[in-house]
Amino acid sequence: MRFLQEASINKYEAILERSKTKHKEIMKKMRHLSKMQKPRFDEMVHRYHDEVFSEVDCTECGLCCRNLGPVFRNTDVKHICSKVGMAEKEFHEKYLVQDPDGVGFMLRELPCPFQDADNRCSIYDTRTLSCVNFPHTESGNIQKKLVGLALDSLYCPAAFMICEKIIDGYK
Repeated sequence: MRFLQEASINKYEAILERSKTKHKEIMKKMRHLSKMQKPRFDEMVHRYHDEVFSEVDCTECGLCCRNLGPVFRNTDVKHICSKVGMAEKEFHEKYLVQDPDGVGFMLRELPCPFQDADNRCSIYDTRTLSCVNFPHTESGNIQKKLVGLALDSLYCPAAFMICEKIIDGYK
């Protein structure tokens, strides 16, 4: 079992290495596409999301938990504290700092303290909304968020694979 997990992690890390080598090209193309008015764009990206996530298992990867971390809203903190039996003030002091954008809070340190050794999330059922939605390819108005998706592709193999499909669709 451990060997299979390591093989999966190495597979996902290899995809991210490819992402890093193509990042400038991806950013350029995503900036360009984000300014266009493509009909049914969300529908297309939702289809790509489903295709990619039929191949990628986030619970085997965990690279976003090790390298990026989520945004915590006050609601997320309340739910997580209830699950782990910790006071909100203690949770903030132990794990969080204010997000520089003022949107919420972010982790003091990575990897995420709720990521277990097997990459599973110990609070999966109460994980943050940011975690639930990552890499945000099931949302609406995706075309305006393509630069963010390109940035996510540096941390998330699935985001990179979706970027590739989007770019291939407009060659």
